[in-house]
Amino acid sequence: MESDAEILRISLPIMPETQALVGDAVREIAFLRVVDASTERVGFGECAPLAGLHRESLDEAIEALETWIDGACDVDALPPSAAFAASTACAMLDGFGAASCTSAKVAAFFPGGLAELDTRAIAAFADAPVIKLKMGRHDAREERLFLSRAFAAWPAARFRIDGNRRLDLTACLERLDGLDASRVEYLEEPLENPQDLFELSSRTRMPVALDELVVESTLAARQLRETLSQSGCVHAWVLRMSRIGSIDAIRARADEAARLGVDVVLSTAYESSFALRVAVHLAASLPNARRAHGIGTAALLVEDSCAPAAVMAGEIAGEPLPTPFAEAWA
Repeated sequence: MESDAEILRISLPIMPETQALVGDAVREIAFLRVVDASTERVGFGECAPLAGLHRESLDEAIEALETWIDGACDVDALPPSAAFAASTACAMLDGFGAASCTSAKVAAFFPGGLAELDTRAIAAFADAPVIKLKMGRHDAREERLFLSRAFAAWPAARFRIDGNRRLDLTACLERLDGLDASRVEYLEEPLENPQDLFELSSRTRMPVALDELVVESTLAARQLRETLSQSGCVHAWVLRMSRIGSIDAIRARADEAARLGVDVVLSTAYESSFALRVAVHLAASLPNARRAHGIGTAALLVEDSCAPAAVMAGEIAGEPLPTPFAEAWA
């Protein structure tokens, strides 16, 4: 295939109230555009490594993409965020995202804590069937109060509680004490030591989801996630797409979960609405992607790369993939 490719680097400002969550005031993103000279088809990819999550910087990812454009390496040799972008662009050349697909269910995300759980916030999430909360950022007393108030504020919701591996087993149990386990969809890998996840699930009667452990590719990580999944305490694997890599790599990880009878939840890293819409199309093609996904983050951006991937009635529509920054490629 003969093709031309170019890279566009963009800074998208973050809403002031969520800058602390994202870790910056702007989201630095590189968009890849690939044109198949023989068919004139065009594919796009979004590359947006996030400090603290990805090992590669944006400069390193762009350098790797330039090497790939020159034909000096394969997609799977690229850093994960670059592989995600390149593989998305290539998949679009083959028709990925060209037609409408099934809409994707989306979990609501409340990024705040006790101080932000006010009347306005409660009203904003009143109709959300699934809400993700953060844990492990404050002391146990404050977080126990926050969780109990959140459960009372949204009586019809089920919750995903994400601890980002910040807590030991004792500290986690202290925060979860007294909560109604039936309202917890899962605990998203809150423990520093994932070896303790089975005990956590057993003692709380709450399922767990694997997140950081899914990204790790060591033999020990693969064996542990298999053991935990086979134990029955794991109900989902969270696939943070640009941290895993190419679309093929994401599909392979989803297949691995499916063989163990586990669902997958697609997640992004505060990327633009283009990447969110890619997730919708990918979810439509994965048989075990039946749960609400962690892709409802378009509202964190002041500006976007395309029409915002708005969540309507708990879903993002499966519209054909747009051209990001269409006016910039002329």
